[in-house]
Amino acid sequence: MITHAAFLRASTSLVALAAVIAASGAMAQAQPRRPAAPTPAAQLPQLARQGAPVSLDEITVTASKQEERAIDALASVSVMSRTDLRALAPQRLGSAVNMIPGVATQENPNDPATAINIRGLQDFGRVAVTVDGARQNFQRSGHNANGSFFLDPAFIRSIDVTRGPVANVYGSGAIGGVVSFETVDPRDILRPGERAAAEIGATGVFSRQTGWYGNVIGAARPTDWAAGLLGLSFRSLNGYRDGNGNRILDSGQDLKSGLGKLVLTPGDGHELKLGGQYQRYDFSNGLGTTGSPRRDNEVVTQNYTGQYSFSRPDLPWLNLKASAYSTKTETDQTQLSGTGAALGAKRFFDIETKGVDIQNTMKFDLGAAALNLSYGADWFEDRVRTGDPVGNGDETTPSGKRSVYGGFVQSHVKYGIVDVIGALRYDSYELSGGRTSSDGNRLSPKLTIGVTPLQGLQAYGTYAEGYRAPSITETLVDGLHPAPARFAFRPNPNLKPEIGKTLEAGLNLKYDNVLQAGDRFRGKVAVFRNEVTNYIDGVFVDPGRPCGSGGNSCDDAFYTYQNVAKARLTGVEAEFAYDAGRWFASIAGSSVRGDNRTTDQPLQSIYPDKLILGAGLRLFEEKLTLGGRVTMVDEQKRLPRAALATASKAYALVDLYAEYKITPDARAFVTLENVADVRYKRYRDGGYSPGFVGKIGFSTRFGT
Repeated sequence: MITHAAFLRASTSLVALAAVIAASGAMAQAQPRRPAAPTPAAQLPQLARQGAPVSLDEITVTASKQEERAIDALASVSVMSRTDLRALAPQRLGSAVNMIPGVATQENPNDPATAINIRGLQDFGRVAVTVDGARQNFQRSGHNANGSFFLDPAFIRSIDVTRGPVANVYGSGAIGGVVSFETVDPRDILRPGERAAAEIGATGVFSRQTGWYGNVIGAARPTDWAAGLLGLSFRSLNGYRDGNGNRILDSGQDLKSGLGKLVLTPGDGHELKLGGQYQRYDFSNGLGTTGSPRRDNEVVTQNYTGQYSFSRPDLPWLNLKASAYSTKTETDQTQLSGTGAALGAKRFFDIETKGVDIQNTMKFDLGAAALNLSYGADWFEDRVRTGDPVGNGDETTPSGKRSVYGGFVQSHVKYGIVDVIGALRYDSYELSGGRTSSDGNRLSPKLTIGVTPLQGLQAYGTYAEGYRAPSITETLVDGLHPAPARFAFRPNPNLKPEIGKTLEAGLNLKYDNVLQAGDRFRGKVAVFRNEVTNYIDGVFVDPGRPCGSGGNSCDDAFYTYQNVAKARLTGVEAEFAYDAGRWFASIAGSSVRGDNRTTDQPLQSIYPDKLILGAGLRLFEEKLTLGGRVTMVDEQKRLPRAALATASKAYALVDLYAEYKITPDARAFVTLENVADVRYKRYRDGGYSPGFVGKIGFSTRFGT
C-alpha cells in the first residue's frame, strides 16, 4: 500500500523528472546541429499515429472552449484520437478511457453502461459527459454507479478530457472534470476531391470471449457546400470467462446502433452540423434471487444535435458558436425470476435532457499583447420519469425535473512569455418533484497564470472553483428498501450544492528534433488539491438495534443524502510520449488520495494508483506497426471502515498488438489483451474482467 508520504515523494519525483527532461531538451535544442536533409512530410512522426496512446498534439476544446492543442493547454488535458481508438478496437469504452491518467471507469459485466471517475469524483454529474455537445445525464440508482451513459465506441472520432473544475466555463456541475466524445463526420471518410466514400470494418473475438462486431459508414458530398454521412454498427458478443476460466454470468451483449450527420457550409465562415445517433442494447442481468431478481433489459438511446458556427479571419471580433440538443435514454425491464405478480413484471427508467449553448470569442491584437475575450450562456433541463408497479425502482430513482442554467466570461491575455486567464461563471438551478423543490445559485471564479521561460517548457498555476447542484435522486429519493432489509429512503430538500475549489500546478513539455531529426517529445505533469465543501454523500442512519438482526430492527433505520462538511482530494498525473518514427515509447500514470474530513475517513470513490508503459516499432516503410503495453494497477485498501469489503487487489496486464497497412486505405490488425491470462477485478466493477482475449480485424475505405 502506498502511504500518503510516499505519494507526496512520488509527486515530487515526477515533477523533478519533468524538470530534468525539460532542461535536457532545452540544452539539446540549444546545441549546434549539423543541418539535416529535409524529411518528407509523409515520413515525419506524429503523436497522433498508432502507438501513442494519448495524443498530446491533438486539438482540445474542453479546457477553455477554444481550439488549441492539448500540449499547449494550461490545464490537465488529454485527448485520444480516432487513430488511437481504431488501434485499440475496444469492445467497451472502459478499455480506452482507463488508459488516461487520473481517469477511471466503473462498469459491470452484465450491463453495457459506463460511469466515469476523474480524480476520485463521479456520479450525479460531478463529471460532465457530452456526446457531440449533448449532455449524458442518465442515472438509475441501485447497487451500481449513480451516473452512467451508453455509447458505442465504433463511431467515436475523439475523446477530449479535462480534469478538475478548471473547465467551469464548459458548463455547470463539472467539479470533477469534463469528458467530451465527438463522433465521426463526413471529413473523416471523404478525401479531398471525392464525392462519395465508404468505410467498412469488422473484428472477430476469440479465446476467453467469442463473438464479433463491425460497422459500415458511407459519406457523400453532392455539392461543395453540403456533405452527409450514415453509419451502422453491430455487436454480438458471447459471455466471457475470467483468467481462471470461470464463466461470468450475463457478460454477453448485443448492440445495434446508427449515426447520421449533415454538414452544410453555405457561405464563407458559416458551418451548420445536424446529427442524430440511435442505439439499442439487449442484455439480461441479476442473480435471480429475492434481493437481486433476474431481468431482461432493452435500452434505447437517441441523441440529436444541431451546431452552428461562424468564424472568419477578417472579423476577429466574431467567432460564434451555438448549439442545441436533445438526448433520451429509455430502459425497459422485464422480470424473469420470482413468482406471482413479480414474474413478468415490467418497469421503466426514462430520462430526457434538452439544452442550448451559445458563445462568442473576440480577438484583439494589442501590439505587444494579444487578448481573447470569450463569453456565453447555457441551459439544460433533465426530466426523469420512472415506473415500477410491483417494486420500488421508482422510489429509489424518483421522477422529477431539474433546470440548470448559467453564463460565463473569460479573458486570455498573452504578453511575451506570460499567459493570464481569468474567468467568472454564474450558475443557477431549480429542482422539483412531488411535493419537494429546491433552488440555488452561485458565482465561481478561475485564474490561471502561465510562464514559458524556455522554449518548449511551460509552467502554470491555477485556482478554479466549480458548482454542482444536487441531482433529482439525491433530493427526492423516498421509499423502502426491498426485503429483507426494509429500511427507509428519505428525501432531503435542504441539500446544499457542492463547491469544488482546486489549486493546480503543471508543466507542459514540447520538443522536436531532440535525439534525431524529425523526432518529437511531449509531456504533461500536474499536481492538484481539490477542496469540496458541502460534499453530498449517502448516509445510513441506524440508531437502534442493527438493521438485519431480526424482528423489526430495521424500522428506525433510514438512508438519505446529506452534506458532508468537507472532502479533500490531492493527486498527481503525468504522461510522456516520445516518437522517433521507427520506434516510439510512452508512460502515463496517476495517484489520487481523498478523505472525508468530517469523519476522518477515506473516500470510497478514490481509484487505485496506476502506471501504463507503452512501446513499439514501425517496420517496412512504416506499413507494419508492432507494439505492446504494460498496465500496472495498485491495490485499493484505503477505504472507509464500512466499505472494506469492496477492497481490490493489485494486478498487472500485458497487451500486444500489430497492424499492417495493406494500402493507405486498408488495414489488418491483431490485438492480444491480457496475454498472461491474469484473473483480476477492477476496483468497484461489478465482476471479474476477461482473461486472455484475442481480436483480429480488417478495415478498408474506398471513394470516388
